[in-house]
Amino acid sequence: MFKKVIILLKEGLQLDAKMPEKIKEYINCGELSLISFNNLQKEDLIGIDLVISIGGDGTFVKAAHLMEEGLILGINSNYKTSEGALTSINLDEIDKLKNLDKGKMEITEKQRADVILNGKILDEKVINEIYIGAASQFHSSRYILNFKGAKEEQRSSGVIVSTGTGSDSWFLAAGGKPFHYSEKKLRFIVREPYFGKRVFKPTILAGELSEKEKIVVESTRNFGGIIAINDSTYDFNTGDIVEVKISDSPLKVIKLK
Repeated sequence: MFKKVIILLKEGLQLDAKMPEKIKEYINCGELSLISFNNLQKEDLIGIDLVISIGGDGTFVKAAHLMEEGLILGINSNYKTSEGALTSINLDEIDKLKNLDKGKMEITEKQRADVILNGKILDEKVINEIYIGAASQFHSSRYILNFKGAKEEQRSSGVIVSTGTGSDSWFLAAGGKPFHYSEKKLRFIVREPYFGKRVFKPTILAGELSEKEKIVVESTRNFGGIIAINDSTYDFNTGDIVEVKISDSPLKVIKLK
């Protein structure tokens, strides 16, 4: 069914020596390889038909951000300590992989976001959220926000741009309204905006991006600004410009029945 399969392992996770062969037999695949979390590179996923992530949500997200195409299936390696919101089965249910060969599965699409920094698109296609602001949370984020033709300079605790998948975590805690992962849109929210007596009176505090729309943020912070995507951070200081829009390449996720 699958010609090339990669098993992505949570860093430090040790599988039973016979587990890879069992997995290969269960899913009836040709070439199967293992790679650890810290060693995964974007080029490792080129031409791969299926990625099986074994770990928690963080392991799943690592692959989800680097994949251009192909399918992904998440396995929770420790359901007692990991929510496994993005995974399909637990490690002790590994025999359920047999359902792949039987066609007992559902493929869903989760929308992702593209991030363009200073005119260059980043390698990561974001499945959850993007944070734009100061690295230290006790410092103010300083930037010019441009959305749907409106433009204003702001001070805040940063801007969160979220997909539907990420909308029920940090985005929700910041006051955002969750939405379904399949909806072709993004939402953003400004965290703790500063309202001054005269200069700063922000009005663009939240918004929704449909297809072909984008939010543009220009940094006015001299140092200490970042763009954070999962475990990756990018410098974002005076003159840097970031654009965020919906990716035209949603993530295709397998859910076993």
